[in-house]
Amino acid sequence: MKEILSNLRFLLGHWHRHRLTYSMGVLAMLATNYVFVLIPQYIQKSIDVLAGNLEATDRQLLGYIGLILALSVAVVGVRTLSRILFFNPGREVEREIKDQMYDKLTRLGRDFFAQNSTGAIISRINNDINGVRMVSGFGIMQIFNILFALTLTPYMMWQLSPRLTLYAALPVLVVFVLVRIGMMIMVRSMNARQEALQNLSGDTVAFLTGVSVIKSNEMHPWAGRKFRASNQRLLDQTLRIARVRSFVMPLLGNLDQILKVMVLLVGGLMVIREGFTIGQLTAFISYTALLAMPIMGLGWVITVFQEAFVGISSLQKVLSEPEENADKRLLPQEQAEALFRDGLEVRGLGYAYPGAEQPALSDVSFRVLPGQIVGVVGMVGSGKTTLVNCLNRYFDIPKGTVFYSGQDAALLDARSVRTVTRTVTQDVFLFSDSLENNIRFGSERFGPEQRKDLDEVVRQSALAEEVKRFDKGLETLVGEKGIMLSGGQKQRISLARALYTPTELLILDDVLSAVDNDTERQLMRAIWGNRQAKSVLIVTHRLSVLEKADNILVLDQGRVAAQGTHEQLLQSSDFYRKALELQKLGVH
Repeated sequence: MKEILSNLRFLLGHWHRHRLTYSMGVLAMLATNYVFVLIPQYIQKSIDVLAGNLEATDRQLLGYIGLILALSVAVVGVRTLSRILFFNPGREVEREIKDQMYDKLTRLGRDFFAQNSTGAIISRINNDINGVRMVSGFGIMQIFNILFALTLTPYMMWQLSPRLTLYAALPVLVVFVLVRIGMMIMVRSMNARQEALQNLSGDTVAFLTGVSVIKSNEMHPWAGRKFRASNQRLLDQTLRIARVRSFVMPLLGNLDQILKVMVLLVGGLMVIREGFTIGQLTAFISYTALLAMPIMGLGWVITVFQEAFVGISSLQKVLSEPEENADKRLLPQEQAEALFRDGLEVRGLGYAYPGAEQPALSDVSFRVLPGQIVGVVGMVGSGKTTLVNCLNRYFDIPKGTVFYSGQDAALLDARSVRTVTRTVTQDVFLFSDSLENNIRFGSERFGPEQRKDLDEVVRQSALAEEVKRFDKGLETLVGEKGIMLSGGQKQRISLARALYTPTELLILDDVLSAVDNDTERQLMRAIWGNRQAKSVLIVTHRLSVLEKADNILVLDQGRVAAQGTHEQLLQSSDFYRKALELQKLGVH
């Protein structure tokens, strides 16, 4: 019950914004139903005139027929208007929730995305929100349609014959009880189907993203079996819902036929024995048709609301997730831009991944002053990338460990920290867009005078020759996630994106791993000579690029094993000295 009330509050919060449009739609729906119940009255009079039960002229008969036609045209107009007034807000609610979901997802931390697959999130945004749109348009319209139809129509039927109305109510009650039982079964199946759909979406995205890995390891049979199993589970739940619907919907669909049989049987006897006119019987049959439609619609409304409530529960799980920076302070723009004025200081930083037995970082301390170049080296798994993700606040860090110009980064909103830092990761992401747009991405908040010349950035990133070979140059589309490019090209485009606009601290996380030695030297010259970044922190396994660094950290099992300049580490660190000797010999 608590969940139902929560879902209703969620819907009412969005419906309230469109209360004026909905109110006009309610009035249009009332007018539609009122005109509907007027038509059978004139049908009754026309039939009674033809049967000779009323004294009337030809002109009166033509008048009744004209009124019926006029009312029918009026029904078309007000009914169309009512649908516009209900369906348009439904689309607006869909847009609002999608915007709300996107805004929420961009504010959630990595823990949420580690526990929820991309496919499941996409399924929530597409399928779950569609259910909310249906209930906010078709669903709420049908509620008022049913409400007005089940009040005006029975009233008019009662005016004609109370006894015949009670007979007509019997099959309606029986069908309603059976439909309600079927809907209870359907709700459980809908929950299971939604979970199966999210799992299938997750598998689909995962397999398409990793298709190259599947191909290279000849894992087609395994992927096919897993996909078919997920698809089969979805099919089983869908068929279970279809079986219930195949029982419920025919009951609702044939309700008007059942009512007509009942009315013809009882009403026909009343015509023979009690003076009930043929016109009255015809009008009553017309009313039963009007009564059957909203009752059929009631079944659809129940289905739509059940699907929507399942979707809303899923959406609210996301919307109620704690945000990454909910308790953090967002600095004004001027203060945020001055965060790196006195540099970065790390004091005894430690970090452990959730559920891990050993910390990834322990007691890490160092400084990065404005204008400095600081390097970070270490074996695989030594904590280099973890350190980067702590500095740029991708991870939640302990208080009192990372300071930007004396301000505790753990207390600041991540957006404030990222105002003065820019990170180029080893996991490059490119949008399915042109080379130029990928390089310009993120530069909108900078004026033209702050941006570098695009051709110069392309040259510094060692992309000039490749761009010349492309038929469309910088307008060349890179494909989904840059599938048209090599690993080295993707890394260089990502680096060009970082060099295009200014930043206080540029963090490079092993961005040269996929380039050759000549390209590496060219890129390093561009990085060292880049005036867009005041300071650089570079993580690399190629020690030759760190000869000009002001300070170098050697990480070992999450701790700082040594730090100093290139010359100092050659004297004090066995790991650094041996690694450099091996790389000079060509051993990597």
